[in-house]
Formats: sequence, structure tokens, C-alpha cells
Amino acid sequence: MGYYPIMVDLEGKKCLIVGGGLVACRKAQALCESGAQVTVISPEICSEIGQISDITILKRPYQTGDINDFVLVFAATSDHILNSKISEDAKKNGIQVNVVDDPELCSFIVPATLRRGSLIIAISTSGKSPALAKKMRLELEQEYGPEYAEFVDLLGELRDEIKKRYEMPADREAVFDRLIESGILQLIKDGNKKQAREMALRCI
Repeated sequence: MGYYPIMVDLEGKKCLIVGGGLVACRKAQALCESGAQVTVISPEICSEIGQISDITILKRPYQTGDINDFVLVFAATSDHILNSKISEDAKKNGIQVNVVDDPELCSFIVPATLRRGSLIIAISTSGKSPALAKKMRLELEQEYGPEYAEFVDLLGELRDEIKKRYEMPADREAVFDRLIESGILQLIKDGNKKQAREMALRCI
């Protein structure tokens, strides 16, 4: 099966997680960070899930119909039969579903993700080896440090100004190339934020 990589805007969208363990907790945290409205359903809820703010917890078994009105569903239980049922219910209703550790039951899979502010680097092996994807993410963490978050924010701030000053796409591309290659990133990494901004302004 081939997968099409895509970034989804979940701000304010309703997402369901069935399961109450640590895996479900990680899914809930990631969804909340994306601005989703998260509901967790499970008879047993780990304490870590209880500490997440702004989520709805239904401490009971999953029931047919629970998936109604959700745009994404995650099945994160240890019960294969239940996970299969959730997957079937979601697909019948045209709802995208992810069953943890079972790509065959998924309509989408979740890549290993490195976040640096607005910079998101996603790695996927199409479900064949999550362990390799995790290893590669850890390696990338060393190469792409927290300074990239500030650098991307700075580029975003300058984007509108560059579009105003330069009408031709080729000219805009040349400016962005200068910004990326000018050493601004290293200045940010060294803590010289004022100098970084001054250099950025000179580049445009």
C-alpha cells in the first residue's frame, strides 16, 4: 500500500481515542498540542491521561455509535477484536481511523515526528518498521535543535514583506535562499538574536 504524506489542520476538530493506557495518553497529548478537541473512552484510565487538561474522559466501554461526529478515531486498546470493531465502525461511517500497531486495520498511519515549533519533520516506513522511524527521529533531534523553531518563526514574519517587495517568484526564492544560507541560524543558536534579525533584514 502506498501512503500520501499530508499535514492535517485539527484545530477545533473532534478526535476520539478508545483506550486508556500510556499509548492512548501519548496520542491524546499530541492531538491536544495540535488544537484538537479530544475525547477518551475506556473503562480504565491511567493517571497520566487524567492529568491532561481540556480533554473529555468517558470512563466506560466503547459502544457502537461512539464514533459519530468525530473526524479522526484512534483505537489504542490491547483487545484485537475490539480494535477491529472500532476500525470497522469508522470505515463504515467514512471516518479516518488509526489502530495502533496494526496497519492493516488503519485508514491512515502516524509517522514518527520531530517538532521544533512550526517546523515538523515526519518520518514513516509505511508501517513496516516503527522502530527504524523512531531511530531516525532521534538522530534528527541532534541535527535540528531548538534554534530551528525561532528561525522558522523569523522566516514566517518576513514572508509577507518579501512578497510585497518582490513580485517575481524567482526573486522571492533568491531572497529566501539568502536568508537560509546567510548564517542567521548560527546566530540564533549562539544566542545573538538581535544580530540575527539585523542580518535577516539586510538579506531582504
